[in-house]
Amino acid sequence: MVKRASEELRRQGQLLSQILKHIRDLRHLSARQVADAMGLPLRTYYNFESGSGALDIARIFRFGDATGSDPVGIIEALMLGSLDHALRCVENQAASIKLASFHKFEQKVGDRMTNIQPQFFIEAFKRSYDSLEGHMDKMDQGAERWLAENLPRLRHDDP
Repeated sequence: MVKRASEELRRQGQLLSQILKHIRDLRHLSARQVADAMGLPLRTYYNFESGSGALDIARIFRFGDATGSDPVGIIEALMLGSLDHALRCVENQAASIKLASFHKFEQKVGDRMTNIQPQFFIEAFKRSYDSLEGHMDKMDQGAERWLAENLPRLRHDDP
């Protein structure tokens, strides 16, 4: 059992390392720049970026601030085992927005939240995500329509 837990922690550390390096590369930042922005000595930053040691949530948030990325997206990516999840949240801050929205709701309703049955959460979240998906579909269709209407004209207008 201990071996299995340590193996999972090793995999988590490897994934964290991949995520941090990808985001740093995406932002065209050196390790020194990120370390300085996080207020860490370079060696300490390298240890963090390597994924060694205990998971440090505060450092993940400092990394998010230093790189303009989504720290909650990084944490969720570790829970999901998905590098792609972290990268999909870098620009739009989707995971942080989702958490902040839920936190605001929870503060507003307080202990009454314990009376909400799971099916109502499922329904509410499904509606929200279906709405986002519909918005994306409309954007995609609009872009496809514009390309279909305008690209052929360019080809025919060329001498």
